[in-house]
Amino acid sequence: MKREFLVQNPRPDGYHIMLELFGCDPEKINSRKYLHNLVKSAVKAAGLTNLGSRFHQFQPHGVTGFTLLAQSHISFHTWPEFGYLVLDIFTCGDQEQADMLANHFLRRLKPQYVDQQVVRKGFQYPKQAQAAS
Repeated sequence: MKREFLVQNPRPDGYHIMLELFGCDPEKINSRKYLHNLVKSAVKAAGLTNLGSRFHQFQPHGVTGFTLLAQSHISFHTWPEFGYLVLDIFTCGDQEQADMLANHFLRRLKPQYVDQQVVRKGFQYPKQAQAAS
């Protein structure tokens, strides 16, 4: 992968989505393979760059995963016995790409209920830096 092909955000800001998905299909969220493919397809659909992933299947159930993106990261943890998945998406600067990732997960996992929190990070930094100059 050549660095010049990666679009870098010139500002230190980001868009962080934290999701709790309740009532998910236990078979889907207990499948390391299914979730790995879900992450790969979400990253591709959002036009982001995967720098590497690590997924772990717990016994008797549960999966955890992390994908490092050129634009930040995706991580998740599952509790299939409760139909519960926690998803963390952080992208540097681009709200649209973060929303695309989240929507991809929601369409595929079809949770019965979703709790979502969004945190903007560093978006005030350029204004503060300019005021200090």
